[in-house]
Amino acid sequence: MIVIIIQQDDEMMAQQGVIKLLEVIEALRNEVIKRLDEMERKLGERISKKELAKFLELHYNLITAVALGYYLQILAKSPNPTLYEFEEGLMKLLRIWKKVIDQNRELFGVVDWSIIQDGSSIILNAARSIGLPFGTVAGLVVEVMGADAEKFLSEASIAEIYGTINLTRWRRLINK
Repeated sequence: MIVIIIQQDDEMMAQQGVIKLLEVIEALRNEVIKRLDEMERKLGERISKKELAKFLELHYNLITAVALGYYLQILAKSPNPTLYEFEEGLMKLLRIWKKVIDQNRELFGVVDWSIIQDGSSIILNAARSIGLPFGTVAGLVVEVMGADAEKFLSEASIAEIYGTINLTRWRRLINK
């Protein structure tokens, strides 16, 4: 009887966690849409239809990256996650973030690294909670991001989530 109650409590807590994550995703989605609408308004008539199409693609990729990041967090907390499935999702997510970075450069000439690093901290949290070693995460980031790897991961997030020893390893990996 007690076991059933504990299992039901665990299931309820898991459902509440998923509901909260979905609420956070919705809030982030709304914030992204708000920011992108503001940027679109500022661009106004200065852009061509081709540039507008590129902007919409950036918008799509940014929303996809945020949603996939939260999916990885949910996957990491699920009862039977597999590292293979997580790593596969992580590679997809890193490729999408790389597209976002490249599209930002192409459209605006600059990259807002604070937004990118917010997304990368979600990756670090999910990877840590599923038990993926930092060396694996760092290797995948360097493989996909290339020269952008250094700016993609926030040193503060690495230290907070994986510790200062791994921050030192990261600095060595990127030759800093």
